[in-house]
Amino acid sequence: MQITVYVSSKYFKPGELADKTAVIIDLLRASSTIVTAIQNRCDQIIPAISPNEAVKIKRASEGGVLLGGEIDNKKIQGFDLGNSPLEYSEEQVAEKTVVYTTANGSVAVKRCEEAPEILIGCMLNAQAVAKKVLDLGRDAALVCAGTRGKFSADDVIAAGCIIDRMVRMDESAEMDDLGRVALKMYRSAKEDAISALKGFAQYENLAALGAGDDVVFCVKEDLYSVVPVYKEGAISK
Repeated sequence: MQITVYVSSKYFKPGELADKTAVIIDLLRASSTIVTAIQNRCDQIIPAISPNEAVKIKRASEGGVLLGGEIDNKKIQGFDLGNSPLEYSEEQVAEKTVVYTTANGSVAVKRCEEAPEILIGCMLNAQAVAKKVLDLGRDAALVCAGTRGKFSADDVIAAGCIIDRMVRMDESAEMDDLGRVALKMYRSAKEDAISALKGFAQYENLAALGAGDDVVFCVKEDLYSVVPVYKEGAISK
């Protein structure tokens, strides 16, 4: 198996994912939020490119639909939920649909629609995602959401966490150079991920907003066994 890591969803050409299993990674915080919501029995999450699109989807839907997401890491005015995984409790989201928009994560999901399988991964479900990718048997594309198309250290470290599990289960798995960098970053950071993230933009942005608890939660490893799958416009278990 070949593992390719993309620093953002802008960095692949049309057709490049057509024969690969794609794993969307937005550690801080979209993929961590999606995984937590699905773990907490959210029926489905519909990714939207923009807040306006999200509102239109809700208006066209039946009851039991919530709006969730962020702009500049802040909850969107008028939305039910923001982008903190700690908000997506079972009490809030069980058996409900969430229409969800973020600056990077939901956009990355939509950009990968050509892939035959699209999974949502983070550190919370790294082991489960790695096993699912290997079971599917295709080459893997770990697509970091990045920050507005640019490198984001937290996503690359999370990709390294998933790769760590993959190579432990399949020693023959090969990776590109960014995959090797991601693996080294993760293994260097894993004893104290919070300290490793300090100084990087996304961590500092969240810390400035008082969202440090989100970061502490998002770097927990293998907390969940659920692997959300995006298919036909929605993410579900």
